[in-house]
Amino acid sequence: MEYTNKKGQCLDFHIIFSDKVSEQEIDNFLRNAEANIGGTDKTLASLEKDDFSKAVVNFDKLLECLEKESLKLRGKYLLGFLSRGHGSIECEFLEKGGRNEIRYKKVIDKSHFLIHSSNNQENLEKDREFWLRYNKSLLQSSDAHKEGSIGQKYTWIKAEKIFEGLKQIIYESETRVSVDKEKPQDSLYKVDGVGLNFDEEVKITNEQGDTPFCYAGFNETLFFSPYFTCVIGGRGSGKSTLLQLIVSSIKEENFVKGLKLETIQKSLKIQSSIDIADSVEYLAQNEVEEFATNVSKFTEAIFNRINSKSGGKLKELEKQIKESIEKFDEQIRCWQEKTKLEERLKESEKIRKKYQSIIGAFTDKDYLDKKNKLQAKRKALIDLKQSKEGFLTFIKELKRVVNFNSKENMEEKNSYDKVYNQLKQDICKKLEEIDINIKNEYFNNDDENIRTLETEHETLSQEIGEFLKEKGVSEGDRGDIGNANYHLADIETNIADLEREIKETISKIKSFSYENIDKNIEEFKNQINKELGKINSVFEEISKNHKEEVKLITIEYRLNEDVFEGVFEEFNKLVDKDFNIQRHQSKIKEYLKEIELQSVINMQHTGFIEELDNQIKNKKAAFCETIKDIFDREIHFQIYRLLVLKHLRNVEKYKIFEVRYDKRTLKETSFG
Repeated sequence: MEYTNKKGQCLDFHIIFSDKVSEQEIDNFLRNAEANIGGTDKTLASLEKDDFSKAVVNFDKLLECLEKESLKLRGKYLLGFLSRGHGSIECEFLEKGGRNEIRYKKVIDKSHFLIHSSNNQENLEKDREFWLRYNKSLLQSSDAHKEGSIGQKYTWIKAEKIFEGLKQIIYESETRVSVDKEKPQDSLYKVDGVGLNFDEEVKITNEQGDTPFCYAGFNETLFFSPYFTCVIGGRGSGKSTLLQLIVSSIKEENFVKGLKLETIQKSLKIQSSIDIADSVEYLAQNEVEEFATNVSKFTEAIFNRINSKSGGKLKELEKQIKESIEKFDEQIRCWQEKTKLEERLKESEKIRKKYQSIIGAFTDKDYLDKKNKLQAKRKALIDLKQSKEGFLTFIKELKRVVNFNSKENMEEKNSYDKVYNQLKQDICKKLEEIDINIKNEYFNNDDENIRTLETEHETLSQEIGEFLKEKGVSEGDRGDIGNANYHLADIETNIADLEREIKETISKIKSFSYENIDKNIEEFKNQINKELGKINSVFEEISKNHKEEVKLITIEYRLNEDVFEGVFEEFNKLVDKDFNIQRHQSKIKEYLKEIELQSVINMQHTGFIEELDNQIKNKKAAFCETIKDIFDREIHFQIYRLLVLKHLRNVEKYKIFEVRYDKRTLKETSFG
């Protein structure tokens, strides 16, 4: 090459041609490719012996020649350079950066591999590690200068022994190549082969009836690569069915529709050195197709694979985060417990107040004075009324006995009759006097006294009633005064316990922190991005090396912040039983959705109520009262806020791996 390294040596450059390239095509290339000898251009085919030590090739012209359509060499060659020795691009020189890196960037970018022939194992490992940063495979050559050196250095390439197999090192520079002396161990979990021996009469049974099975009469063993096997065949030739048969046999579960599992187990034999049932992952064709439209499935598929790359660390972190966000549920329970305790406290305070009112009211001096006066008035009134009633009753009975209305005497036959008549006349005369006295208001003072006592009694009764009403008790509670004293001590103890529990619950609420959860989420993201960085580097290299065929593929990780539906669903379950949200669910959702979830996190209860009120234009709407009843209670705002915090941190549910092809999301690209 015209380029020189730090020692002034021209770069040693290598081309490997496919075994499909004919001798004639090589000759054509040599006749078209040019070298410069002391300022004179010559084709490689025309170089003479003396030219070889002076000839240099222009890199750009070489690439142009290899890509000439007439030579038909496109895709049939690989380019490489040396990483050690004469004419090499040494990594120590390149690591200095600046002009050194810029000078060789084109050579590095266009090359597919590098050749190493050092005897120093440390250099070998160092160079491999360095050049893998550029996604270049390191191949160790014998660099044999004598017959005995041939085959003394080793490079193992995981591929079929054809040129197309060798080309795979471009795409998997790290995993396809090993430079150890010993052959890399085959995959431990693998299917070595599958023996199929289906009877000619085997049929598939479905709604349309019986149809011949595509492997009916097939009696062969198919052997698989321990690394990667590609099954090629036309549409309906049995590619998918073969996979279904294999997984049915391994998992002992039928994946072939219309074929009995017993038939599969009898007709198929898996060849494997160990039990692989738990290590097999089966992706049906429709599942792969679904990745293009189902973000969740594609995300889970990507996550499972990068988790495997991380040694299971990501799954463990995800599990920790899942368990830790349950603290938000605990916090919700704390708010619910606080509310219940406060309601119990309120009820207990009401009972305490009643007992205190009973005791206070019925031991009050003013009450007792009035009560005594009332009793005295009542006694005097009763005595006076009883006397009047007794007197009037007596007069009435006396008139009846002497037949007061008839003044005639009875016939006097003897002295008894004479005395009777005289007595009757005396009594009637006295009764007449009494009637005159009554008529002449003889008893007015006593009647006035009765009316006065009745008025005073009524007034005192009203005053006592108003006093008791003011104290929140009634005269009927007087009998509870003994129990009130007894229960008041219990209720005071109960209130003290409730106040202590509320204080402890508030302390739990105030001490709640999700800082450690966020640290784990950040670590989770960093670990994912670390693995994605490696994958994206490979994609970038593939795109760089195959600009025409493959556009840039990228995978980005993010958490979906559109979590409102999940938040509302859980909120609805917690609150609906008390408020019957279902009646106005759509409207409540509509107005809640207007308030950004990120804003809710930093709001206080009053601010949230104001914001919600601003959203609702028609304050008389039926749903308005329901939504007001719900969120006027702070607990429901706090539940909603905690659910927002919880869902925004649910990496298991809301993680997304967004795959883009040429900066477009998958749904914006063609199905292929």
